[in-house]
Amino acid sequence: MNRFQLPAGLGAAEVHAHTLASDGMVSAEQLVRDAAAIGLNVLCITDHDTIAPHDAAVELGQELGVDVVAGEEVTAKFPPGEHIVGLFLERQVRMHMTVEDTVAAIHDHGGLAIVAHPFMPTWFASTTPRRARTLLRTQQVDGIEVRHTAPVPPWAWKQMDEFYAAQRDALGAAVGAGDSHFGRHDLGRVVTVFPGSTAADLRRAIRERTTSPLVGAIAPTPPPLGMRLRQQQRSMMWLPAQRRAGRVGGGAGRVAEPVATR
Repeated sequence: MNRFQLPAGLGAAEVHAHTLASDGMVSAEQLVRDAAAIGLNVLCITDHDTIAPHDAAVELGQELGVDVVAGEEVTAKFPPGEHIVGLFLERQVRMHMTVEDTVAAIHDHGGLAIVAHPFMPTWFASTTPRRARTLLRTQQVDGIEVRHTAPVPPWAWKQMDEFYAAQRDALGAAVGAGDSHFGRHDLGRVVTVFPGSTAADLRRAIRERTTSPLVGAIAPTPPPLGMRLRQQQRSMMWLPAQRRAGRVGGGAGRVAEPVATR
């Protein structure tokens, strides 16, 4: 199996990964094993609208040399339901707030706010350049996935690089995210490289904007068709049902909720 081979002093992190707690297809413990197998230093578990208990995964990571970070991919209110990844969270952040309140709540609860898979050609889940500019008028984020694995048109990466260059002060760190759902079948395709090797080093690097995306260093064998179909069923049917039942999506809002105006 391929492993990351980085210069001395640098580590690799997957900052956006899913497990069976939401629409991923592997357990947190299996995800840790798969991360160790390819030489990842840090694994951020960012399930949709939930932070499941990951004590066993954290302990396994300590044994295998992988730091496990608690995170969450938070769904903002519909439409269009943009996604913001919170890393290093102390509490779960509730879904369906405005994007601005989502970012504020992530900060309120100890986390770093990362704009997830922007510039996708869809009306949901992603953030457009126009919406990002509106967000940045009132909130500063800690990073943006300047390279990710979600489908985008060919010209999007040039647009992304130009947008990041123009808005870097407000957008924070440039990160790469694999958005893993299949463990060994998709882990490592896009990662964040950072100075150091620990979760604390990653957090410091995001704060200091010394991260960079790395694409294509690992080429995992894609998941079989049956697994892909089961994941789609889990994403499109099972997870929405969990939201409707109130099993995911709860959590904390902003510490100081904005005062409604009449």
